[in-house]
Amino acid sequence: MTSILEKLYYGEISPCSLPTPTTEMYLKAKEDVEEYSSEILTKYPDCQELLESYAAAIHITAACEGLQDFERGFKLGALIMLDVMTTE
Repeated sequence: MTSILEKLYYGEISPCSLPTPTTEMYLKAKEDVEEYSSEILTKYPDCQELLESYAAAIHITAACEGLQDFERGFKLGALIMLDVMTTE
C-alpha cells in the first residue's frame, strides 16, 4: 500500500483537480452566471472584453480562497491529529 506522502510526492493526489461540484446549489449558481453574462452582453455587446476580464479576476480570487481554505483545513486536521495523539 502506497503511503499518503508518496502519493502526494508523485502527484497521485491533487485536490485542485477533483471533480466540479454537482450540488443543486452549485448548478443553479452556475446557470445564473451564464444567464447574467448573456443578458449583460445582449444589453452591452461592446463590454465583452471587460466582462471576460472581470470573470477571470473572479476566478483568480476564488482559486486563492480555495487554496487558503484547503491550507486551513489541512492545518486543522493536523492539529486534531496532534491533540488526539497527545491527549490521554
